Amino acid sequence: MEVLRDALRDNPSFRQIMQKRYSYVMVDEFQDTNVVQKDIVDFIAAGHRRIMVVGDDAQSIYAFRGANYENILRFPETYPECAVIRIEENYRSNQKILDFTNEVIDHARIGYKKRLFTKNDRDVIPVVRRLMSEEDEAIFIVDRMMELIEAGVPLSELAVLNRADWHNRYIQTELNKRGIPYVVVGGFKFNERMHIKDMIAYLRLTYNPSDAVAWHRVLKYIGGVGKVTASGVIDTLRNSENMFSFEAFSQRKFYNDLRQLGMMLAQASQPEHTLTQKIELIREYYAPILKTREEDYLNRMMDVDVLLDLSRKYKDLDRFLSDFALDPPSRRVADQSTPLIDEGEEKGKITLSTVHSAKGLEWYAVFIPHALDGMFPSNRALTLEDMEEERRLFYVACSRAKEELYITFPRYLYSYDAFFHLPARFLLEMDKEKFTFIDG
Repeated sequence: MEVLRDALRDNPSFRQIMQKRYSYVMVDEFQDTNVVQKDIVDFIAAGHRRIMVVGDDAQSIYAFRGANYENILRFPETYPECAVIRIEENYRSNQKILDFTNEVIDHARIGYKKRLFTKNDRDVIPVVRRLMSEEDEAIFIVDRMMELIEAGVPLSELAVLNRADWHNRYIQTELNKRGIPYVVVGGFKFNERMHIKDMIAYLRLTYNPSDAVAWHRVLKYIGGVGKVTASGVIDTLRNSENMFSFEAFSQRKFYNDLRQLGMMLAQASQPEHTLTQKIELIREYYAPILKTREEDYLNRMMDVDVLLDLSRKYKDLDRFLSDFALDPPSRRVADQSTPLIDEGEEKGKITLSTVHSAKGLEWYAVFIPHALDGMFPSNRALTLEDMEEERRLFYVACSRAKEELYITFPRYLYSYDAFFHLPARFLLEMDKEKFTFIDG
């Protein structure tokens, strides 16, 4: 694009040829264009000024990849003879949802003012609900989804839209526990994240010391142990009376690392330890390994802490491992985790997506979790422009709902560097008649 822009700018003959060849210029999603794209459009349209752009400034959410919000706002300055046509009739959402989203964007500092309306007058007001904890939030969301499914709403018409992909980890766990199929867009499933797989692999070894798949996963973190050496280590352990003893490798340079691994696993395997205590022992061992390998170590450790928190609700290690399986669960263990949904009869899967990945899509019911100030909007929004984009992101999330909208948050939430307990500021500034608030 830069080559084309520079040629249009610096080569008058080429610019004239392009202007004659393209008598009309039309641009869709103009709010998502960047500076170079706008220059290209302007150079081609400069000769005849026959140009039309379509866009919604309220849905400009891609600044992180170069989109310039000002392109659509300043279009009338570049083309003062233009006509601005507002398309305000909405064919997606009911009026109660539109009243809510209109109020969200009304508080924006800049932008084209518009008032969306619809002929869909279904009287379902958005719900804002505060729950005691992240787990309670997840249970409420999945419970409501189950009610909608039983009422005939397809799984593919339900979505959870989150500001960051880790905001839905408790929801994923609850869906897994109930055997409800879902797809993650814009991130990884919680139990498919590298560090969670690692933790589960260590835990599986305390349950079954002969688990070769788990051994291969944990041995790769021992310096000097490759695939061939790992296979040799596993074969030696299988012929040993103590599966956590590495004395046979006492002369190898990686012996001390192996010995520390064996000591941790032997201790975590003791029957007197609860599941949570086992995970705490594994966490203490694994944290330094993760810290040396990953720059976002602290964020990943928050996921590990979620795993630790979730373990407190389990008495059975076997059930816990089946819910957080390293491999897809087998039907052989379906006695306690039989899916509540018959996948053969239901269409599609529930969608768990980041808001950025959901733009342009729509669902019957949308759930927006973690609507705490600092979570959504993000605490990384430090400038007025950043906060305005967070508002537009919230607007996009809410406007994906066709019939039902649920915004939820736990009573408080903490990360490694902050404590969050206030509702999203976008909710606090709104007319309380635009939603139903439920505390608890």
